[in-house]
Amino acid sequence: MSEIRDWAAIPCDLLRQIVGKSELLIDDYIRAAAVCRSWQACLKQPKFPVCLMLPENEDEDNNMRCFCTASEDKVMERELGELRGRRCWGTPFGWLVTFGLDLEIQLFNPLSRACVSLPSQPTFNTLNLDDGFAYPTPEGFRKFFLHKFAFSSTDPTSPDCVVMAIFTTRQVLLGFASPGDEAWTTIGDGSDAFALDDVTYFNGSFFAVSSLGLLLECQDLDGPSPKCVEFAKSPSYESDDNSVYPQQYIVDLNGHLCMILRMLGSYDIKNEAGEIQVEDVNVTEEFVIFKLDMQSRNWERMVSLGDRCLFLGNCCTFSVLATHYPGCTPNHIYYTDDDYANYEKCGGYDTGIYNFDEGLLLPLDGESDRFRSKFCPPLWIHPSSH
Repeated sequence: MSEIRDWAAIPCDLLRQIVGKSELLIDDYIRAAAVCRSWQACLKQPKFPVCLMLPENEDEDNNMRCFCTASEDKVMERELGELRGRRCWGTPFGWLVTFGLDLEIQLFNPLSRACVSLPSQPTFNTLNLDDGFAYPTPEGFRKFFLHKFAFSSTDPTSPDCVVMAIFTTRQVLLGFASPGDEAWTTIGDGSDAFALDDVTYFNGSFFAVSSLGLLLECQDLDGPSPKCVEFAKSPSYESDDNSVYPQQYIVDLNGHLCMILRMLGSYDIKNEAGEIQVEDVNVTEEFVIFKLDMQSRNWERMVSLGDRCLFLGNCCTFSVLATHYPGCTPNHIYYTDDDYANYEKCGGYDTGIYNFDEGLLLPLDGESDRFRSKFCPPLWIHPSSH
């Protein structure tokens, strides 16, 4: 008579060691955790790799979405009909912000399939500046209205979590809301609006960076007149190449508020025969990073990320300790295409990896159809089942 083994009684340390050496895909890990309660308890906090979520196939009725590491190793493929036709932004805590032609804004977890609603697009107070919006159609709003997001909590489902959004009318504005709110609250009255590139949450406050490199702090969010005030001047930097210009990002880098300058140049995309396929495409040439002294409010240029790496583009800007995540390399910047004005002609083209130590660019397969999208190119996300 064969011996009956109680697999549920496997010691947690042994189970984690077996799973850790098996190089399981994320879906396999989730299935393993679902075997029984004891396995679920042992495997309840897996450390998934940071993933690049590839676009949907816009020309076919196919809802499969592929997730791969920065080294382009596939770690998950899931049928996600919930994302069909929706523009998405990645986050470092497992959730996507999604925005569709229905003008609904949602938080969606691609592993658990949990969905949380935020106030819809029509509830934004545009301060009567939306009469100049160039594309007042569902397709136009999906592509141009929302730009960036930041969160006050790693649990965006919490009613205490504040979501900050950069949105566009005739001017670029900031608005915030929490799950359960009926509408977004706009910061300021539009008279002092800045063109904004990015927003983040740091040390209990939201900070935004303008296209001119000014650092702004959001204040009085609980009061009747929330506002944005200048916190620090732009860092001093002049490129040797007058043909490039910066796009700014801000991030909490190991406890320091840092500004990243993504230097862009304009080029024509040519085929192998040298024929121009797409004109005037913005392409990344290098990155420059500055660290802020919060007391003096002066910027210091950084020469290394140390053992950390950065993720930016069509997502919240975030950093991780590279040695803790498969597929990540220290002192590297992983970027995706967030030039939404050019999504129609080449969305996804400017995607790659930057070796910050050596100043070398490694473009990912931006010419491939699997990277291209007219409204939602690849994005970085750190999957989580919670």
